[in-house]
Formats: sequence, C-alpha cells, structure tokens
Amino acid sequence: MIVIPLIQKIAELFIILITSAMLVKTGILKSEDSKVLSKLSLYFVTPCVIFNSFQQELTPQIRQGLFTAVLLAVVFQTIYILFAALLKRVWHANEVERASIIFTNAGNLIIPIVAYVLGQEWVIYVSGYITVFNIICWTYGVRMFDSKSAFSLKKVLLNPNILAVLLGIITLFSGIRLSGPLEVAFDDVSGMIGPLSMMITGMVVGSMNLKDLTANKRVWGVLLFRMVITSGIAVLVAGLSGIAGRIPSGHEIVMISLLSAVAPSASNINQLAILYNHDAKYASAINVLTTLSCIATMPFWVMVFEMISR
Repeated sequence: MIVIPLIQKIAELFIILITSAMLVKTGILKSEDSKVLSKLSLYFVTPCVIFNSFQQELTPQIRQGLFTAVLLAVVFQTIYILFAALLKRVWHANEVERASIIFTNAGNLIIPIVAYVLGQEWVIYVSGYITVFNIICWTYGVRMFDSKSAFSLKKVLLNPNILAVLLGIITLFSGIRLSGPLEVAFDDVSGMIGPLSMMITGMVVGSMNLKDLTANKRVWGVLLFRMVITSGIAVLVAGLSGIAGRIPSGHEIVMISLLSAVAPSASNINQLAILYNHDAKYASAINVLTTLSCIATMPFWVMVFEMISR
C-alpha cells in the first residue's frame, strides 16, 4: 500500500522545512542566505539528480516505460499550460501564480518518495517527467519570469539542467556508466535534493509571519487550481486512458508520472522568483500551503487512481 509510506515521506520533508524556518526565526540563519542555496540547488544539485537518474541499463522494458513517462508528462504539462493561460485571461493570474500551477515538485519531492516507497530502480521513470519539466521550465518558464530578455537557444542549451538531460540521454543509450568515487559523489549529491529544497523554502518562510502565508487571499485560488482541479484532471486522464494495463509494470510507471503531476507547486518557483526579483514570499507561501495540503491530496488522488484504473 503506497498511501502510508507516501504520507510518512512528505511529513519527513516538511519537518526539515519547519526546522529551517526556526533557524531563521532564531537569527542563526538569514533568509537572504537562501539565494546562495537556490543557486546551488538549481545549477548543481538538480543537474546531478537529472544526470544520475539515467545511470541505468537500457532494457526494452525501461525504453517503453520511459517513452510512456515522457508521453504522460507532455500531456500533463500541456493541460497545465493551457489551464494557466485560461486563468491569465479570466483570473488575471500573475507569473508566480501561473508557474505554481504549471510546474510541480516532481524532482525535489517525488524522487525521494519514489526511491523510498518503490525502490531506487524506479527513479528513472521520474526522469521522464523531469526531462519534460526541465525543458519547459528552462525555456517557457524562465521567459515567464524574465520576459524582457531575448530568447537565446545557446543560453538554453548551456543551462546545466538542460545539459544534464542531454548528457543523461547520451549515457543511457551509449551504456556509459559512472564508477568509483565519481559514482558515489553523484549519488551523494543527488540525495540532497529533497532536504535542500525544503531548507530553501523554510528559510524564506522563516522571514515571514504566519499570517503572511495567507496575507494574499489569492493563494487559496492557486491552492484549489493546483491541488484539486488540475490534479483531478490529471488523475482522470491517467486512470481512464488504460495505459497502465498495456505495458509491463504499467501501473507503477503511470503511478510515478501521476505522483509527479499531482505534487505541490515546484520549489523552483521560489528559487526563480528569488533570482529574477519576483514575489518570493508569495511563491513560498504557495509552496508551503500546497506542500502541507499534499499530505491529504496526494494520497487521496492515488486512491482515486487505484479505483478507476483497475
């Protein structure tokens, strides 16, 4: 049963967030320190996670499973982008709000959850979603936050996260594998992703009063759109598509993609907001409230998927 381990892992990560917030509240750390950690996460830890997820033997089952994971990610992200575009028109959603609906904590939250609940060998299927996520995040997503800068294909391709995707794919198909100290180093850095993302969010939250979490009443709308409406659509698409019964280990692979799609708003949004001088506190409030609510919503959507897919 995946529900109980899922709740336990989410709770563990949330404890890290609260502890980091307390360190700021007591003056041991400053919220501004989160900018350094954000750069460390975005440009070092996350690329290591992406690259490391491709360190697998490419069997026919993995090839088929990865294709399915990528296909589902494209479908989910397309739905979310269209939904966010609609909200821009009818709800006047700003960049932080739209990004928080489109992008989920697929890497920071789902990788440790999948490794803990299903086993490390299943993490490669999270990379299918992460690959699509990162390509869209570092092209369309960055343009949302930095619309004045001209689009540069060179800048996109040289982004460490996109490079990690490209190099990971090359190693997957070529059979190149890390070994010795290099393998251990990548494994150790990759294991930092969940705790580090929670620390960054916690440090920003530590500079806020508790009432600041709901100071902007629109946060409840984002919470509804991200955790209920778009997630519910994703569950219906995954469950009614019948994909889970058509490929080997299909149920687990679709479940992993679905967990990525119904996860809280991405911690990357906080980090991008910090880097591009948008409202990081509002982004953090969205991240915290969606993370807190996912203790209930993610297990619920998993149970709904189980009911309609079998």
